[in-house]
Amino acid sequence: MSGMSPEMEKLLVLQEREQRHMRLERELAVWPAEMKALEARRVEIRAAAERKRLAAQSTEVERKNLELEAAAHRSKAARYKIQQFETRKNEEFAALGAEIQREEKEIHDIEDRELDLMDIGEKAKKAAAIEIEAAKGREAEVAVKEVEQGAKKIEIEARLIDLAKEIEILAAGVEEGVLSKYRRIMANKKDVAVVPVVHGTNCGGCHMKLTTASAISAKGGNVGVTCENCGRILFWPVD
Repeated sequence: MSGMSPEMEKLLVLQEREQRHMRLERELAVWPAEMKALEARRVEIRAAAERKRLAAQSTEVERKNLELEAAAHRSKAARYKIQQFETRKNEEFAALGAEIQREEKEIHDIEDRELDLMDIGEKAKKAAAIEIEAAKGREAEVAVKEVEQGAKKIEIEARLIDLAKEIEILAAGVEEGVLSKYRRIMANKKDVAVVPVVHGTNCGGCHMKLTTASAISAKGGNVGVTCENCGRILFWPVD
């Protein structure tokens, strides 16, 4: 920064450290949301595995219900056969025979459905086992990221402490009136308080054209000159 006034050099170094401090504060501010997103990811991973497990379980329950239903029809058919054996009436014998046929058809249909469900159930069990195993790997990845995020937070907090100390020392070296003006502008603009004159005519902050007097004053090294449009402190960049 040769050719620039010492006061402006101090101010620019201070601004750079404060901007770095603000960037780190923004990173730290989103840390809770990042951790919350990781927890939401873990919940979704577990939910996906649970859905697969419940699907397999549901198929098994349905198959067992069919077994009970088939057993009930077999019991009815056996009862009708006993009644048929005991009757001496042809009409009653024929009617019981029709009932037996109906029950046996129901049993046959149920057994077909059972076979289908057994196939579906086997596939569902395999899918559930694969998903559960995959979920373990995904959860492990989430756990690693959580550790990384925790380390990142500790690192940012440590850097913020160091920067705060450095900023305090740098600020103490800036003339009080200049520092006060800088602080006021930085609080208002939230991003940058000290900007270069660009192309020799424009403000590097708002990019509006400066008055000739302001540009000349900045070129002369006057630390107090500001942009008439945005109010930021101006400096003349060194070639």
